[in-house]
Amino acid sequence: QLQVLHEPLIDEDPVFIATCTERELRKRKKRKFSLWVRQCSSTGFICQIYVHLKEGSGADGLDALKNKPQLHSMVAKSLCQNASGKNYIIFTGPSITSLNLFEEFEKQEIYCCGLLSTRKSDCTGLPPSMLNNPETPQSRGQYRIRMKGNMSLICWYNKGHFRFLTNAYSPVQQGVIIKRKSGEIPCPLAVEAFAAHLSYICKYDDKYSKYFISHKPNKTWQQVFWFAISIAINNAYILYKMSEAYHVTRYSRAQFGERLVKELLGLEDTSPSH
Repeated sequence: QLQVLHEPLIDEDPVFIATCTERELRKRKKRKFSLWVRQCSSTGFICQIYVHLKEGSGADGLDALKNKPQLHSMVAKSLCQNASGKNYIIFTGPSITSLNLFEEFEKQEIYCCGLLSTRKSDCTGLPPSMLNNPETPQSRGQYRIRMKGNMSLICWYNKGHFRFLTNAYSPVQQGVIIKRKSGEIPCPLAVEAFAAHLSYICKYDDKYSKYFISHKPNKTWQQVFWFAISIAINNAYILYKMSEAYHVTRYSRAQFGERLVKELLGLEDTSPSH
């Protein structure tokens, strides 16, 4: 039920990046596409991917959508087109979070919780008083709330002002953020939920990004193909860890990938090497 929209971290050719000079890095051509995903924030399973070409003359090309909020809104709608009516709670970053998008999702029974940024987000329709920092100093854990129907705008202070827009959590429900040095910091439940599920995605990136297949083809579609294959293999490993087979033989991600390749090649010895 809990999912997040984001751009996954992709480690491309880590050996090259570790050994090349700064000049070589500057000369290195950037990818001609961006990859967005809708991902389960509890298991890490990627439910859907969306590939956006950065250069193109079509209606969905970046040349036709110079407005970043418009582009990110289109990406979010495409990723969630099969999620309507299932009461999903979608977490979003500042580039996607907007009042108009969240209200449109709510009509489809998709509920949202997103981090808001006055610089990166589309703040159309939001009260200016909540977007400006108060003049009086605040203590950690204090917050202000404005509501419009089921939609809540939360301004929470923790060494800086953080704003959240949500229609999935009640603003009066209390939560806590646990810090190693500061201990427990009070906050609305929406803030706690956002921090918990986004931190899981960071753990997923740290664990699985190094297993993306590194490839330097000339064609963009070939890069997309290998990234899609990498995501499919990572998804397969996540399902494997959730199955009973994992309790019988606990393969690591590297061992799982090796066995998969051997089985696809039809090799007789499919046992992982140690």
